[in-house]
This record gives sequence, C-alpha cells and structure tokens, in this order.
Amino acid sequence: MSRPKAYCPEQGYKYQILCRNQQYDRAYEHCDYAIDSADKKHLLANYRQAYGAGWEFKTIMLPAKYWGK
Repeated sequence: MSRPKAYCPEQGYKYQILCRNQQYDRAYEHCDYAIDSADKKHLLANYRQAYGAGWEFKTIMLPAKYWGK
C-alpha cells in the first residue's frame, strides 16, 4: 500500500496525524494536527490510549509552507 497523503493541511502546523482501524479500514483518515514533535508524541500517546487496540496511527510531516503562522 502506498504512503498516505496529507489533505486539507492547516496553517501553523508541522505534522498531520492519521488513523485507521486495522480490522475494517484500509485507508487512513484524518485525526489531528501537531505543532512540533513534543506535541505529536503527547497526542499519539493520548490517542493510542483512548482508541484502544486495533487502531494504527501514522504521522505525516507537512510541507514547510504550512509551518509558519
């Protein structure tokens, strides 16, 4: 399967977090955005705990033009 692509990127964010349920979905869906790597780690830990087993998360670094506010 090819790498998922970012869609509808928001200004001021560096990462996009995508999720999918391994049992039912083959495609990743948008989950959230993160400003930096510390924020990304925090959000991923919370989402893994909240969503539970069977969910997979991927992060995509957005192009540099979206990083600035």
